[in-house]
Amino acid sequence: MNTNHTPHFTSHELAEQINDHIEELAKATDAARVSAEMTRYLETCARFHQYSWHNIWLILIQCPHATQVAGFRKWRSMNRFVSKGEKGIPILAPILIKEEQPDGEDRQFLRGFKVVYVFDISQTDGEPLPEPPNWKSPEKNEVLAERLIDFAREKGITVTEKVLAGETQGVSKVGVIEVDPTAGTKTLIHEIAHEMIHKDSNALLERSIKELEAEAVAFVVGKHFGLEATGSPNYIALHGLDATTIMAHLEGIRNTATLIIQAV
Repeated sequence: MNTNHTPHFTSHELAEQINDHIEELAKATDAARVSAEMTRYLETCARFHQYSWHNIWLILIQCPHATQVAGFRKWRSMNRFVSKGEKGIPILAPILIKEEQPDGEDRQFLRGFKVVYVFDISQTDGEPLPEPPNWKSPEKNEVLAERLIDFAREKGITVTEKVLAGETQGVSKVGVIEVDPTAGTKTLIHEIAHEMIHKDSNALLERSIKELEAEAVAFVVGKHFGLEATGSPNYIALHGLDATTIMAHLEGIRNTATLIIQAV
């Protein structure tokens, strides 16, 4: 890609191109959602119990490196087995009592809690769990990145390179963007989009929608400048979103993408 020779587009032509890119992303996201790889991964994720904040705190206090935890029987149902000598992580499980009501319906009441034990995946052996479908787009373009950083600076946003924990590629912190050295240029676009769209947005806006908007903008801008942005459909699908949701946010995505493209 050569950003020094980007074709000139009229406003109408640019809007049409952006619409085409968004529609392409929407179709690819729906295809990703029903792929065998994604289906197997999401089905496995659904089998893990969603723990309360209190139990999450108990788990992390006792096993800071924990990533996926389940009880002894649950692990067995996934063809994994707790390794000999491993000690369980104690958490609290509710004791629910079913009582018949005057209207004839049975209702459950909380009678207290009991200690149960869970185990992290690192304490087990057996059949490997499916890896998350690839959602990263590592392609780098130094010229485009420099122009994006200049654009961010004009908007009062500081961009720094920093090694980030785990699989995190970028972080937006209201006026500051941190990008992992391994991240591609699309990640920078994604975080700039967060700053532009969500800096002053409603705090109650769902995280999945924020990620959708930022990733869709990154996809559109990346495609315009020749980046492959191959991981975007999987990234959006992993947040449980589909083509209908993408198209419902078309106008906001298009406006932000247009602003970045024209400025860069």
